[in-house]
Amino acid sequence: ARRGRMSVLLETSLGDLVFDLHVDLCPQASTNFLKLCKSKYYNNCIFHSVEKDFIAQSGDPTGTGQGGSSIFKKVSGKNEDKYFRDEIHDQLKHKSLGCIGMVNAGPDTNASQFYVTLRPNIDFLDGKYTVFGELA
Repeated sequence: ARRGRMSVLLETSLGDLVFDLHVDLCPQASTNFLKLCKSKYYNNCIFHSVEKDFIAQSGDPTGTGQGGSSIFKKVSGKNEDKYFRDEIHDQLKHKSLGCIGMVNAGPDTNASQFYVTLRPNIDFLDGKYTVFGELA
């Protein structure tokens, strides 16, 4: 892995996906994702929303698109830690197939849900969502 990066393997029913995470630029999103993976939070999560040539969303243990919580709440037990702040950077854009980013419902509402881009150049998402890695 390149400096400032870590890789994570996601096992899916359609095959394995390896993502390189930008731990240097997106430490909270990367830590959240890695620790949720390690704690098996994502085990058996479905991709509850798949939009052809756009994105596939997962990371909600309820499978509805309405659930999920950050690792920071799981650790602290405090409801105010359910979400964490955006980590948006000019050099991390939705420019390639296989970008992984945090689903949110507005600024600074990142929890456990994430998406993977299914085509390159989805630039209207840039500046609104934390892109914290891409397919290796």
